[in-house]
Amino acid sequence: MKTLPISVLDLAARPAGGTNAEAVAGSVRLAQRAEELGYDRFWVAEHHNMPAIASSAPPVLISGIAARTTRIRVGSGGVMLPNHAPLVVAEQFGTLHALYGDRIDLGIGRAPGTDGATALALRRSAEGLGVDDFPQQLVDLIGFFHGGMAADNPLRGITAYPGLGDAPEMWLLGSSGFSAQLAGALGLPFTFAHHFAGEHTEEALDLYRAHFEPSAFLAAPHTMIAVGLISDDDPEVVRRESLPGLITFLRMRQGKKPAPVSLSEALAYRFTEHDLAFVASRNRRQAVGTPPEVDARLSALLAATGADELMLSAQSATLAGRIRSLEIVAALRADPAEPAAA
Repeated sequence: MKTLPISVLDLAARPAGGTNAEAVAGSVRLAQRAEELGYDRFWVAEHHNMPAIASSAPPVLISGIAARTTRIRVGSGGVMLPNHAPLVVAEQFGTLHALYGDRIDLGIGRAPGTDGATALALRRSAEGLGVDDFPQQLVDLIGFFHGGMAADNPLRGITAYPGLGDAPEMWLLGSSGFSAQLAGALGLPFTFAHHFAGEHTEEALDLYRAHFEPSAFLAAPHTMIAVGLISDDDPEVVRRESLPGLITFLRMRQGKKPAPVSLSEALAYRFTEHDLAFVASRNRRQAVGTPPEVDARLSALLAATGADELMLSAQSATLAGRIRSLEIVAALRADPAEPAAA
């Protein structure tokens, strides 16, 4: 981990009793601390109609974070392309590139980032709920940034201002073999969502590498894995910081749209044996635990996957916990003679 690029994924979490303003301000503060600690990228996710998450408008949040930092790359993890017209995404991220230069990343995903009813509200028709045209949407988006659309593409005569010539660094995100193969075929860097689909990580990365075709973007495959992170020197603090998120995750698996979970509610929650078995299985390959446990898990995961970059999804229940977790990983990376930034 000492030389590998390591980055942060954030959802602008809104704690129980908190406000959207506090959630967004927390995301900015986390990005500033990540920059101080030497992290490479800070990405925000796109989710809609989720009471515990305030990152529903990545381009807006990215601009606010980029304006309050100076070095760290800022981007989306990701923009869910089927929710948006490729032209609009090109204009938004072209504008971000025009504002902040070569610090902007555009991570693209194909999931809706929400439930079916909300996806319908975003896409405005039942026909728009499919993802069969996602590869073409992605090709169109690349064309708006770089030109070279096919002669028979009806969008060929349209130019994105800003957009053309203002291209961010583009990544394809995924949690399945489909996105892995598409990223490989287009020669794009690929990020796998290990933090919620960890049972398929190696398989997806192998598919990506097997299908990779050199492109104007990359000469060789380039991968990143997103890993859940909750760490503290005290195991009891790790447990307490983990509980609200675990309850939220379990409720989402049941098809529920959970509100933010307070610490008092989390401490009173009664996990079933099935819940506990699921949580233990899920956490086994995530960066959850004391610093030595996190170090061992991340080292084993990187050895197993051969990932070129690592992205940490800071999942502690509190902002202080998320910051502390990032500080711990930064300290694990630092040379003893060169401690992490204070």
